[in-house]
Amino acid sequence: MHRLLLLSCLWLLAAPPVPSIFQRPTGSPAPLQLQYLLEPLHPTVHTQRGATATLPCVLRALPRNYRVKWSKVEPANYGESIIIITNGLFHKNYGPLSPRVRLRHSHRYDASLTITDVALEDEGRYRCQLVNGLEDESISLTLHLEGVVFPYQPSNGRYKFNYHEAKRACEQQDSRLATYQQLYKAWTEGLDWCNAGWILDGTVHYPIINAREPCGGRLLLPGVRTYGARDKQKDRFDAFCFTSALQGTAAF
Repeated sequence: MHRLLLLSCLWLLAAPPVPSIFQRPTGSPAPLQLQYLLEPLHPTVHTQRGATATLPCVLRALPRNYRVKWSKVEPANYGESIIIITNGLFHKNYGPLSPRVRLRHSHRYDASLTITDVALEDEGRYRCQLVNGLEDESISLTLHLEGVVFPYQPSNGRYKFNYHEAKRACEQQDSRLATYQQLYKAWTEGLDWCNAGWILDGTVHYPIINAREPCGGRLLLPGVRTYGARDKQKDRFDAFCFTSALQGTAAF
């Protein structure tokens, strides 16, 4: 009996190890819990050109040797532009927004960013990042400008602008090329326009509410129809411009 038990033990020691089986978790990973930054109640801040807007970023506790970095997300460049960095005592501003930004600092836990004299190009996504060694964390906020989208073409007819000319034409009208989100919102509010135009990301679209023959035919459903990305130098279309704090009414 003892010999049988000894042989069984020797067999277990000599047997090759059985590989462990690991199962990857399914579904989306759980979002990281914020340890120091408070989640904003309203991640979108609405404002108008020329106003003062504050993007909230508040700490629930102050870690040792920390920094807070504000940046603006630049989708076209696949990067971020640093705006301001602070360690709670001192701060430094960076980039073209530098003259118009400051920290609200209403109390020692407040790292909110205030932008004065808001400009059209200020619209977009911002990030407040707590830099704390291995425990970095961040929140994202969106600055949204209230305004109006309008189609624009020169007096000598339609489809005269390449992308760069369309961009300059909007700027000459005290506006800028609209984003897709702005054009889509304008369509939901009634913009119905048969001519295709450039928007900010270099794609070309036209919003249709009433389907008709000259605008793609009657069989296509209403919507923001797209030509996709086009050659910014060679292809020519109209422009969809966006402006904020418009005085009076726009007619087209």
